[in-house]
Order: sequence, then C-alpha cells, then structure tokens
Amino acid sequence: MTSTTLVCTGCGCLCDDVQVEVDGDHLSHIENACAKGAAYLQAAFKPDRRAKTSIRAQACSNEAAINEAARLLSRAKRPLIFGLDNSTLETQALAIDLARKLGAAIDDASSFSYGPLVERLISKELPTCSLSEVRDKADLLLYWGSNPTATHPRHLSKHTYYAYSDFNPAGWYPRVTLCSIDVRQTELTAMSKPAFKIRPGSDQDLISGVAGESHAPTDEARQLSELIKKSRFCAIFCGLGLVHSLEGDFAVFTRMVEALSQSIRVAVIPMIAETNMLGFNQRLHRETGYVNSISFAAGASRGREYSILEQVSHQAADCILFIGSDPFSAMPLSLLSKLQDTDLICLDHFRTLTTEASDVVIATAVPGVESKGNTVRFDGDSISLAEPIREGLPAQEAVLRQLLEKVGS
Repeated sequence: MTSTTLVCTGCGCLCDDVQVEVDGDHLSHIENACAKGAAYLQAAFKPDRRAKTSIRAQACSNEAAINEAARLLSRAKRPLIFGLDNSTLETQALAIDLARKLGAAIDDASSFSYGPLVERLISKELPTCSLSEVRDKADLLLYWGSNPTATHPRHLSKHTYYAYSDFNPAGWYPRVTLCSIDVRQTELTAMSKPAFKIRPGSDQDLISGVAGESHAPTDEARQLSELIKKSRFCAIFCGLGLVHSLEGDFAVFTRMVEALSQSIRVAVIPMIAETNMLGFNQRLHRETGYVNSISFAAGASRGREYSILEQVSHQAADCILFIGSDPFSAMPLSLLSKLQDTDLICLDHFRTLTTEASDVVIATAVPGVESKGNTVRFDGDSISLAEPIREGLPAQEAVLRQLLEKVGS
C-alpha cells in the first residue's frame, strides 16, 4: 500500500492537499477531496471508464494507433487541433508546435466561453489577482453568474469564504460579505447576503447602471453600486452565466471595473472549470498575440472561422485531433452530423462520446495520477502536478512528441 499527497485535476481548483492510499490496482482511501474529485480519481482506477486504444473501433497497439494518426494528419489539407484545456503546459506547447508544423488551425473551449474575458485579463485591461490575495484581504466576494458549489466544490472552503480566519464575535460566519448575482436560485444564492436575482440577459443593463452609464439605473444597480463602493477590496468571480449573457462583449464590464477602481481595489477572476484553460490561452497569446481560434496555414492568423464551432459548421476541417476534450457531449446533433466525412483522432484518458466516435483513439495517462507536468490555475497561479502514483499509459506529451516526429516525414 502506497500513501501520497497529490494535486486533484478533477476541476479548476487543482486542490493540492488530496491524500490517497493506493492498494494494488485500486484506491483504498481518499482524503480532502470533494465528491467530484473523489469520483474523478476513482474513475482513473476503473478499466470500464478508461479509453481504449483503437483504430476504427478495433483494439490495437499504441504504436499502430500513433502511426495511423500521423498518416491521417499528414494527408489532411485542413487539419484542426482542438482541446488541451485539461492538459499540462508541456502538452499544450507540443500541440502548438504540431499545429505550426501541419499548418493546422488550433482552438480550445475558450472560443465559446471565457476567451473574451481571459484576453482582457492577459492584456491587463482588467485587473486580477491570485486566490491567496483574496483570502483574508478581500472584504467583498461577488459571484456573478457563477455557482462554485456545483462547478468547484471546494472553492469556498479552500480559497475564499470559509477559508477566512477572521470571524465575527459570534463565531458563526467569516467577517466578509458574500454576494451573488444570478438568474435562478442556487446553493450559493441561499448563502449570499445579499443575493441579486435578475432577468436572463439583463446583466448588461445592471453593469451599465453600476458604471454610471444608465440614465435610469434600476434599484438593483443602485444597491449593487453602493455595496461595492462601501468595500475596500472587491473580488468579482465571473461565471459562464455572465459570459454568455454578455455574448463575449466585455467593453461595458471593463468600463464598470475602471470606474469602481477609482476608489477601491477590484480584482476579476474567471471561474474556469477546466484545469488548464488559462495556461493554454497564455501560451498561445505569447506566441501569436491571441488566445484561441488560430490558423498556422500561412504564418499565424486569427479569425472566428478557425474556431471549433465554425470549423465544424462549415465542414472546413478534413481531420480533427481532439486532445483531452469531449465536444461530442456538448455539440448539437445538427453539428455532429457534419463530421461524418471528417477523420477524427482523439487522445484521452477516459472513455467519452468523442472517443466512441473517433476513427483513432490513443489512450493516455491521467494527469496528476499517472503523469506529471505543470498547469496554471484560473487565478493565474502556477501549479505543478505531483509525481504520478502509478505508471502505465503514455502521457499526452509523449504521444504528441511521437506525432511531431512522424507527421510530414
């Protein structure tokens, strides 16, 4: 039996204090993990949950699958690489190198989620900070269109609300204001004082009111503005509810933050559920100036037409390499039907709808369990994964290194 502490890659929190005991081929004990993290770690030890290396649904060796993947990528005229949000920095760097060598397009889930917000954070148009700065320093926690109790189960207890050491005299709750803005009742809104329930799609009106750009601000806008201005340090945690409501346009949100920052400290943190989306966005931005939807067909160019949704919708890609991603579980059937004549390759550690649909599947190691590497948490802090607790399948990094050697040769 082996006991160790690891970094859980089950969600974007990347909790680094999870203790496990490995007894042969199963986990006999898990401590400090949430239900989501524990299920993720246990799945790594269940053969029926793991991806199986195959070519057109027929089991094969890793070498055969890698050779077939290299053949399909080499003959492709318009290849696309998609995913990488749950991969290590090392894997992401190799994937970008592979895209450049192939003249391929490369994209991740941020193109239809956090991309516009992350781009403003990376370019420093919006202020941000680490979770360690928030803890015990921020006096207002504002969750906007986010419910971390579902997406990041240990977020409140490990990093923010319940992590505060300063409690009120009664000792019942932290000396910090917890506020939420959402279109529905959630576990978080029940905890929040105050909680603002708004109409779907009305986030921009609320933001304009707080920014002082509305001639007739709503009562909610006035109340929220007063609440924020009374604080010294307001941390705004942005969820997908806000992102989708604004449809990617964060101009008025940026102006609101700029106006508030004149009198108090404001930090914006995206509540990214994937383990390393920010790491991928940062790397691609350093190399190209953009965070997603890049084509290396002629240098490096950025355009909406290179995003996964546009590529599939217009049947632009003739070969797609999915890495640690399961878009088949999220895409509508109307889009999936357009992939019938597209060569599909998938690198993943778990069996998913995408692995089931792919022509070539290469089973890989679970990051943080069977392979190590480095990541960037959604607040920008670097997190190194611990040494693997068991060996077996190749890491995504190793597979991509072999593909780089084989394509075009």
